[in-house]
Amino acid sequence: MALTRRQFLTLMGGSAGAAVFFQACGVPEKELLIDSPVEMPEDLVSGTDNWYATVCRQCDTSEGIVVRVMEGRAKKVEGNVDYPVNLGKHGPRCEAGLQSLYHPDRISAPLVRTGPRGSGEYREISWEDAITRLTSQLNELSDSGESDRAVLVTNPVGGHLALVIQSFTESTGMRRFVHEPLETSVLRKAISEVFGQESIPDFDIDNSDYLLSFGADFLSTWISPTRYSRGYGEFRQGHERQRGRLVHVDSRFSVTAANADEWVRVKPGTEGILALSIIQVISSEGDVDNAVVDSLTGGDISWLNSYAPENVSAETGVTAETIRRISMEFSHSPHPLAIGGGSASAHSNGLAALKAVYSLNHIAGNIGARGGILLNPDSPLKGISAAAPGNSFYEFQRLTEDMDAGRVKMLLVRGADPYYGLPEVAAFKSRSANIPLIVSFSGMMDDTTSMADLILPENNYLEDWGTDVPLAGVGYQTIGFQQPVVRPFFENRGVNLGTRNFADV
Repeated sequence: MALTRRQFLTLMGGSAGAAVFFQACGVPEKELLIDSPVEMPEDLVSGTDNWYATVCRQCDTSEGIVVRVMEGRAKKVEGNVDYPVNLGKHGPRCEAGLQSLYHPDRISAPLVRTGPRGSGEYREISWEDAITRLTSQLNELSDSGESDRAVLVTNPVGGHLALVIQSFTESTGMRRFVHEPLETSVLRKAISEVFGQESIPDFDIDNSDYLLSFGADFLSTWISPTRYSRGYGEFRQGHERQRGRLVHVDSRFSVTAANADEWVRVKPGTEGILALSIIQVISSEGDVDNAVVDSLTGGDISWLNSYAPENVSAETGVTAETIRRISMEFSHSPHPLAIGGGSASAHSNGLAALKAVYSLNHIAGNIGARGGILLNPDSPLKGISAAAPGNSFYEFQRLTEDMDAGRVKMLLVRGADPYYGLPEVAAFKSRSANIPLIVSFSGMMDDTTSMADLILPENNYLEDWGTDVPLAGVGYQTIGFQQPVVRPFFENRGVNLGTRNFADV
């Protein structure tokens, strides 16, 4: 049979389509290839991995972690089951630790500004040159009797590094400020005044059976969510006992409010008034030792009666019946616990509000008791303690006033980002423009570092040694040891480049 041109082209098109179709459905050719170990890179032949225990520094509340390292590269972060703060669990910030270690934008050597502030124009210099520039400025201030015009701003630092910083500031005569979230500084101030210690105590959520929370979003971001989430699991279904009851007082429907048995919506800034009303109900019902009430009220209980539920219902937005019911539930529970923070401390009356909230634990008599407030003992190592509390907003305001008046000649920033963290009303960024020299020790460009004149990048925490006493303690003596899990990433740049340990600088 004769084959026409049209038939030939039709058959060729069909054959080509079938070939493409069956090739797409088939096994890719590369899957059929077998690599010979002889020709593979030498570091891929053996797959031996090692696990190194250290402490996570992604946030101020350290967690114990173990890092999987293969052929000198950190691969995975897991929680350390033996570390009492997190007991094998770990948060998303810890998981992101490898991103901070291998981030492509890490600063790999000392930098000096070559253009206007904020322009991002820098050039690399040696460590010898960088340290010479810094020490010469410090010596000039010392020789002129103006050492106190140098200011060091850090994050909350504990362990041995705190001793190094203390020695450095004392020897140079400079002032030091500690920057942490304002709500945290308010919380620590309230705890100091109510319980007599600066470190955050252990809230024994695990063994409590009635948890009354005022604004503390402990299942999301508050203080140590990994530890508190684990305790919450025990609170709900642990110890083969009755499920605990959670009442969350907040003006916002937070993660913790969504998980609570009862969300009490309160008008913003009135959490302390509600706490005082609960104290008034419990004391008027005679469910508390009069000596405790006298110590909290200064012996004059008459002012407390003004916070009766009927008097504060309209102001707080909570009915008098609800206030009385919660008061009775709290006082009649075997192991009640009251905590507060977050939105409750984010007002001008935040300190007074938290003092009222934590005074509920004195009313309940749960200090040092199972399911209550467990105060932290001193560190097992002499001179090594948890990080000191941050400075108040008003102290930072006075600092910015000194900047504006030209009374600050040098600003050093380590582990903090005050340009970002302080509210705009503090005018920290605008007033720091008068400072002749700004030095940052950050390994990444943040808001503050981008305005620095000199940058001395420190090692990533996975490359460094250190010790730490947990900021939110566990109720008994605890100290964590931090060790490098990998060699410094930029050490191959030479002795005078790369990053360094902050204490060595």
